[in-house]
Amino acid sequence: MQSFKMLSAIAAGAVLVSGAALAQAPGFRGEAKLVTPASAPREAVIAGVDWRCEGDACVGVALRKANLDGLVRECRKVAAVVGPVASYKSGAYVADKGQLKACNRAAPAQAVAAN
Repeated sequence: MQSFKMLSAIAAGAVLVSGAALAQAPGFRGEAKLVTPASAPREAVIAGVDWRCEGDACVGVALRKANLDGLVRECRKVAAVVGPVASYKSGAYVADKGQLKACNRAAPAQAVAAN
């Protein structure tokens, strides 16, 4: 009986620890490197993700990803707000050269023309 109580206590502790770890880690993290660095820090909410850009580095975080967009569609939404990107990462996925080209089609026309 005592070993059952001990196992129950250990299991309850493990649930609490893993729950606390999940609460601290964001459910989504994205990264983008801008073709042209931002002149001032900038923040925007794009598809439910809080993005912050400083210089040529942008980071997006959210507790959970609110949509099921693919990598290119997600990248397009970001590029449409922050401008053309030289690289884009969403979670464990990294955009390749062709995906970046498709992504940047959504960037503001004046930003693409300048590059």
